[in-house]
Amino acid sequence: MTRTLEGRVAIVTGAGSFHGDEELPKPGQGSAVAVKLASLGASVVLADRHGDAAERRAKAIREDGGKALAVQVDVGDEDDVRRMVATAVGEFGRLDVLHNNAADLEALFDPGDPEITRMETGTWHLVFRTLVLGTMLGCKHAIPAMIETGGGSIICTSSTSGEMGELNLTVYGAAKAAVNQVVRSVSTQYGKQGIRANAIAPGLILSPPSLAIGEELITEYARHCDTPYVGEPSDIAEVVAFLASDAARFISGQVIRVDGGFAQQSPLAADSRLSGHVAGSN
Repeated sequence: MTRTLEGRVAIVTGAGSFHGDEELPKPGQGSAVAVKLASLGASVVLADRHGDAAERRAKAIREDGGKALAVQVDVGDEDDVRRMVATAVGEFGRLDVLHNNAADLEALFDPGDPEITRMETGTWHLVFRTLVLGTMLGCKHAIPAMIETGGGSIICTSSTSGEMGELNLTVYGAAKAAVNQVVRSVSTQYGKQGIRANAIAPGLILSPPSLAIGEELITEYARHCDTPYVGEPSDIAEVVAFLASDAARFISGQVIRVDGGFAQQSPLAADSRLSGHVAGSN
């Protein structure tokens, strides 16, 4: 079964990916996904709260021969989300793919995402508004449009942080765990009507916000992966494209890790590789 998205229409939220001063900054996950879907034949709506960044991405796709348009959207605002879906259907005639990807990662650095006793309630509300409410609203308004034309595929960006305890990332991990549950609910409630819903749980991906953690911490993440490197936005784009296509027709309700094996290994593995002290060996 070939992986093609010819004739499909997709929405990617957070597709501007990074609001920088450059004309076209290094792509993040959302923009990499939008480019990939367009390269496979999909008409893509790039949604972002930074409309200018989304338009730069859409323009680049059009210049490469793809079909794309940009919309400025706050995914936590229901009127904005309703307009986003209506734009996709109005401009391209249908909706087949929704990639719920938008995230306000700036809040994780300022004021930060510390342990529970230092958590600010404003940060909690802000992160849940974007990650959980935004995901729910995207599904709420995309599903009826998808059902009208026989179904569709919803892919939500989760995180390995939603599956483990961390020394920080308290609200981020909690919100991503909630996203996983939204995915399971959508799959169960609308699967018989042709809707597939899955989540991708990335490990560290070298999109612009993640680069801000610094080389030392990036190296530490890589040390704890099974692969000799951490991920790139293109690694996420490939998996989203697969899940959007008919090649993934029997995959639904899943949380798929794209993390280089980071979350599956023993906490002792990285140190054991260095020391040579491995349980079960002589």
